[in-house]
Amino acid sequence: MRKHRGESQGDEAEVDMTPMLDVVFILLIFFIVTAVFVQEQSVSLVPPPPSKNDEPDKSNPVILIQITDRDVVFVNDQLTDVRRVGPAIERFRAEKGNSSILIVPDDEASNGVTITVFDAAKRTGAPTMIQRKSAQNS
Repeated sequence: MRKHRGESQGDEAEVDMTPMLDVVFILLIFFIVTAVFVQEQSVSLVPPPPSKNDEPDKSNPVILIQITDRDVVFVNDQLTDVRRVGPAIERFRAEKGNSSILIVPDDEASNGVTITVFDAAKRTGAPTMIQRKSAQNS
């Protein structure tokens, strides 16, 4: 068929949007039906009541071992040779019970002395922890 010159060239082809809207609504219904709605669980911010067993045991004080920046060792404020740290700990534990050990080296203390003291403390069988001196002061 021929086009007539008199026809307007402004007519455009129309696209029927109804099938596309049907598909969109079907997809929307599908996603709503298949969606999993999760209920969030919260954590209670109310602390439990304190029990009598949670109180710290005050009969066994901590054995404090300090190492200065010049690698001088103090066990409970008593000057102690590095080689005698183990026996000093055992003596304090015999007097005070099964105490824990806290080693507080100075930031400038040598690692070798700190590790030697730590090994001697671990050999006694007591729970041992190292804490930096700057962390203790802050």
